[in-house]
Amino acid sequence: MKYVRVEPLQDRYGYRLDPKEYLQALPRLSGGLPPGAAAFAADPDHYDFRSSRCVKDLELDRVNLVDSRGEVSLEFLLAPNEWKHESGLRIHYSDVRSFRTDVEESDGMLPRLGALQLDETLPHALGMVHEISFTCGSVLVVAADLEATWE
Repeated sequence: MKYVRVEPLQDRYGYRLDPKEYLQALPRLSGGLPPGAAAFAADPDHYDFRSSRCVKDLELDRVNLVDSRGEVSLEFLLAPNEWKHESGLRIHYSDVRSFRTDVEESDGMLPRLGALQLDETLPHALGMVHEISFTCGSVLVVAADLEATWE
């Protein structure tokens, strides 16, 4: 990620998370973001770690990829963490051009993404790029726009 910091702590248990640089750049960046991505990134609860609508600690439950009539769409269903979130998050990406996931093995466990740490949405020539950092991997999506719904 370019602005958001997700750095493992020295003991490998936990992360130093810092979205401040991204939040400072967001007013300048948001003009280049499509409407849905701009609204999602600018939501005041998005990076508020005390909010039940903060993305931190959600877990990827399911991904649906649809190739229909020459347009690829992607839908992420992020499950709530019971002790923090009141609901899960659905993110629908339209006109997807790239979808990449990197999954790491953590401490001898099976490869998995783990819990969402933080994300970053930036302008892209094709619309926007959304990078999501998890405890054991990452996801990167380039698409025309996204629509995020807490449900």
